Amino acid sequence: MASRALASTTRSHAIKQGRPIVQSAIVALHHHPFTRFSSSYSTQPIRPVHSHPQPNQKRTRATLSGMSSTNDFAKALKALHKPGQPLIVSNVWDAPSLNTVASINDGDASKPVKAFATASWALANARGLNDEDLTAEQNLEALRELAPLAAKAGLPLSADLQDGYGSNIEHVFTTAAKYGVAGANLEDSIPSAGFGKGIAGSLYSKEEAVERIKTALKAAAAAGVPDFVINARCDVFKLDASPELDDETRMREALDRGKAYLAAGATTVFLWGGVRGLSTAEVQKLVAELDGRVAVLLTRRAGGHSTAELAKIGVARISIGPTLYLAAMNAVKAGAAQILGGGGLL
Repeated sequence: MASRALASTTRSHAIKQGRPIVQSAIVALHHHPFTRFSSSYSTQPIRPVHSHPQPNQKRTRATLSGMSSTNDFAKALKALHKPGQPLIVSNVWDAPSLNTVASINDGDASKPVKAFATASWALANARGLNDEDLTAEQNLEALRELAPLAAKAGLPLSADLQDGYGSNIEHVFTTAAKYGVAGANLEDSIPSAGFGKGIAGSLYSKEEAVERIKTALKAAAAAGVPDFVINARCDVFKLDASPELDDETRMREALDRGKAYLAAGATTVFLWGGVRGLSTAEVQKLVAELDGRVAVLLTRRAGGHSTAELAKIGVARISIGPTLYLAAMNAVKAGAAQILGGGGLL
């Protein structure tokens, strides 16, 4: 899920004037406020990733030398989106987090980790940035590191490409596909507009959003990934409350846009409501009207759904946003506090 700072009411576009996008790179994804988590982690030695292969170093199969493999990953990712048997993606932000999540499959015949996705909120925070300040260059450079690691684990990687970075959408999706990304979130909100200007002011028009989906898919196909997966994010439920924007209006707009996005080639429509969330009745209606091709965000808010409940409703994809990142940071804080307070190692 493409992401921005959650408390922000206005967002500056990630591409800064005068800062061209580096041609060698790729992107990341998501966001959402979460509370404290408690978790234990198992780690393993991680080899450093070199941006440029050494003279005799073999490239991983999802880099530029293996475009057909990247499309194989895209096909696999697309097949994982099954209404009622949703893909649950674990969001990662760097090499250690990806390798740690991948290690869950070691010795487990069920291979519970099916795919990776990135969360831009986590990616930005790990670099000391607010989500809205993460540039396309930084996103792409991160995926340049993560895509080969995902391929080594034999799993597809989905990236948060936000809104496609304005007029740079073709370049961004071309680069992502070339470096081994199998799919991406593409949102219909305008980064510079914020969420307070209603449908007409905060979102791309339906027609423009549809064209952007087509442009993204065409770019990925030209880069050798014709089966690239678009998780089209519709932000109408995230828009600030206003007298003109009641629940019925939001639902009508979401369904109209969702059907258009699917017709344009999106695999799923990703709907989330920010702090507002989505009610059970809303998720049920979205699933019924969009043939189950619905992606949602797992939240801890009151009334939020479990993965089992969402599967029973019939969604096709569930994201967890930066939950794992926040859990890891809480664990670091707790461990440091224990040691500094006179305690021993955890």
